[in-house]
Amino acid sequence: MSELINTQAGKSDFRWMLLTTVCTLALCGPVTGIAQASEDNHPTVWIELGGQLERVDGTTSRFIAPYLLADPQPPPFSPVSPIEAQRTPRYAVGGEGRISFEPNGTNWVFTAAVRYGRSNGNKHVHNQTYTPPAIGPHALYISRFADTKALENESHFILDFAAGKDVGLGMFGNDGTSILEVGVRYAQFSSKTTADIHVRPHVGITNLLGSLHLPSKYLAAPTFNQYTQFGHSERNFRGIGPSLSWTASAPVIGHADGAELALDWGINGAVLFGRQKARVHHNTYAYHSSGRQAGYAVLYKINTDRDRSRTVTVPNLGGFAGVSVKFPNAKVSLGYRADFFFGAADTGIDARKTSDLNFHGPFAKLSIGLGG
Repeated sequence: MSELINTQAGKSDFRWMLLTTVCTLALCGPVTGIAQASEDNHPTVWIELGGQLERVDGTTSRFIAPYLLADPQPPPFSPVSPIEAQRTPRYAVGGEGRISFEPNGTNWVFTAAVRYGRSNGNKHVHNQTYTPPAIGPHALYISRFADTKALENESHFILDFAAGKDVGLGMFGNDGTSILEVGVRYAQFSSKTTADIHVRPHVGITNLLGSLHLPSKYLAAPTFNQYTQFGHSERNFRGIGPSLSWTASAPVIGHADGAELALDWGINGAVLFGRQKARVHHNTYAYHSSGRQAGYAVLYKINTDRDRSRTVTVPNLGGFAGVSVKFPNAKVSLGYRADFFFGAADTGIDARKTSDLNFHGPFAKLSIGLGG
């Protein structure tokens, strides 16, 4: 009898264990599905908009005639000389946009990005010093002066298409990323400059009767050299080539389900094949006034036109570092970025001279996630 009871009890315990296991599996199935859905519920499309303030170097050259290099500098060249007045704007402002697609269930990322910036400069510098009162009525109206008008426009446009994959596999934590991308970069840089310079650096007094040295105040007249220079240049580069980039993000505090502070950084490189052009025109006219009637003598005239075009290969190297605040469907980023294009510009005046184009400065971006 006891054996029968034990057998029935064993069967009952087995049924309860079986029922418990089935119920546990039934409950765990939806939980596992929810967890998987949570992992796959991240946005599949990210739209990113931002702006930047960039220091720009290497866009063009100044027009410098020999008379501007006088040493010591004549009084009209202070406080701002005609050479300094041609200084290009230090900073360019612009915007950027980026759209990326991250298919669910994969570590792939496909992106398209554009960046545009420009700077404009418009200066008019006029320095004038009067000559001390001198013998002769005409001398009182002749001044020493330097008048410079300088215009400068610069723009840069960069377009990127890339495909990449997260190769970090959690090396910076469960929410960290390490994405390696291969793609194509197109870049276009252009600048225009104009300089209009008029200078009378020195004024002297001459006696119209020469060696007689008569004391009459009506026999003295001013003598001076006067210079006029006009210059205009247009320069551009357009190139396209393969690119490679690595971007990473490591969480510092917070959680991916809420708010998270992360450190972001990256490097990028490209080789651009394209055309480099420069069109330069400048003329300089100098004459001397001896103070006598019809006493203008031409010292020299220079009129030059240059039109250059060359196929070039431009290496590009850049990087950035910053911080971001991440939410499940949004991100705000701040950082500092630099891009160097080696030998991209022909900044020569009468002969070709290559210069590096450099862009570096702070940026801010807002990203919105869609889908999932």
